[in-house]
Amino acid sequence: MVGIPKDVMDLMTSQEATKILVTAGADGQPHAIVCGSIFATPEGKAGVGEILMKRASKNLKATGKAALTVTAGPKAYELILKNPVCSTSGPEYEALKAKMAELKLPCFALWTFDVVEIWDESAGPTAGTKIC
Repeated sequence: MVGIPKDVMDLMTSQEATKILVTAGADGQPHAIVCGSIFATPEGKAGVGEILMKRASKNLKATGKAALTVTAGPKAYELILKNPVCSTSGPEYEALKAKMAELKLPCFALWTFDVVEIWDESAGPTAGTKIC
């Protein structure tokens, strides 16, 4: 697992950022969704609430392959994820479920992942470079 640098963490927590979860099915087909519930845990893991992600959840259970892209303006980062864990209880899940209820959205589960690589995908000369 790698540490999430501050600038990447700031983008992950930004309300203005677009956050995309990409998973791969058992047949290798990628599936991408915009996912506003993406966050980082205090332990440095990436997390996402299972709100309306039917195919993504199925893919995670089948292959465990996932990546996140976070972007705002010219800044963008891709996080390569491993070791998905699905939780349907516990304080983190209950907190997210309550937050989603305020927005009148369901929360079926909380997924967390180890971040194993981070890539700079910003528009500029650093595009395509591995950060860690």
